[in-house]
Amino acid sequence: MMKTCKATALATLLTACAGPTAGGQAPSAEAASLGRMHVYEVPSERLMQEQPETAWIQVEGSASVQVSPDRADVAFAMETRAARADEAASANANAMDAVLRALREAGLTGLTLETFGYSLRPEYSTNNNQQTREIVAYTALNNVRATIEDVSAVGRLIDQAIAAGANRVSSISFRASNTDDARAEALSLAVGNARIEAEAIAQALGYRLGPPLEINGGAQRPPPRPYEAAMMTQARADTPIEAGDQTVTANVSIRFALGPELGG
Repeated sequence: MMKTCKATALATLLTACAGPTAGGQAPSAEAASLGRMHVYEVPSERLMQEQPETAWIQVEGSASVQVSPDRADVAFAMETRAARADEAASANANAMDAVLRALREAGLTGLTLETFGYSLRPEYSTNNNQQTREIVAYTALNNVRATIEDVSAVGRLIDQAIAAGANRVSSISFRASNTDDARAEALSLAVGNARIEAEAIAQALGYRLGPPLEINGGAQRPPPRPYEAAMMTQARADTPIEAGDQTVTANVSIRFALGPELGG
């Protein structure tokens, strides 16, 4: 019954709106269109222009975390010299075999060895008139890289190699095999420092700090830390080598919205 009453009332209302005017004449098409509800479409560009811009604060944050290395890379070089090329190469191969054998027998934790950068070059002697050159000898150079997990044993590694015949130590570097935890900690600290600075600025302006609008930044994995090593030609007992720590640094740039007024 209630549905019937509502339908009747609606039909009466529509009839009244569409009925003749006070003069008894039917409304024109233009007048009828004016009586209807109109829907206006506003261009999106205009809406974007009319919306108020959000006030914001942009701050920078940084933090550093120290991480201890758990890997060491030591590069040795074996250089030999002889009058003939085959003699220099043979002497170098024998010397390198002795160095590799001594390192494998040293009982170093997590030791891996690889050779790289082999070269054999002639040496020349220039005559007084500087017109001709004569080969007087050949030099063979071979490199081996040793990686160990016990960074405290780098000094013993060097001593073993030199005692076996290695006559160059070309590079020493230390690195951390996994820096993910240190990077996450540095990022967390950097974000916290940026938020502290933003809150101080917002409070000084009399506002609360709003949510972050844009965040940029990250933490890079640190490269291996080189250790300065000069050429060593004789073995020393317990060569002192300090690994040191690596530094993981994070930098962020955060744009915070400016919140409501304090006390408002």
